[in-house]
Amino acid sequence: MIRINLLPREIYIEDARRQLKSIGITVVFAVIAVMLGIYLWQFNVERREVARNVELNTELKKYQAIVDQVTELEQTRNLLRAHRDVIQQLLIGRLVYPKFFEDFTALLPSEIWVSNIGTSLDPQGVMSVTVSAQSLSNFAIADWLTNLQSSPLCSDVKLGTISTQDQGEGKAQVLGFTITFRYLKKGP
Repeated sequence: MIRINLLPREIYIEDARRQLKSIGITVVFAVIAVMLGIYLWQFNVERREVARNVELNTELKKYQAIVDQVTELEQTRNLLRAHRDVIQQLLIGRLVYPKFFEDFTALLPSEIWVSNIGTSLDPQGVMSVTVSAQSLSNFAIADWLTNLQSSPLCSDVKLGTISTQDQGEGKAQVLGFTITFRYLKKGP
């Protein structure tokens, strides 16, 4: 069968242009609708995130106040601990010298008299002692050295130079000397 078209060709071309135009407009509106949908979705997401951000900032401020209080309490606690440690050190150190003199006099022979005592305490609690003393007898000095060296409380006992002084005719010579040692007893 043969088909005969009686319509002019311009009508077909015009019809094809109208169809292309309507397809183009449909595609443009579809693209605009998709873009508008994406924009509205992003706008909604952003609005929810801004609201969530405000909510989280409010919660953060609430917790920040608590954190500030905890920090302040920790600083107060650290200050109180420092005061407690100072008090404990004072309590430990307050009896060091009385105990030292108690032990020192127990080791000191009666024939020796002390003219000067110098002490220094290191951070470990060991006391370095320098004693200037006098005696009328070499045997008293030897006894004291033996007492110090045999004592578990003393270490590094060193005798310095011994000097003599005449007291006059008929009187015994006075022997002057120094002894250094470390006193090891710590605290009460």
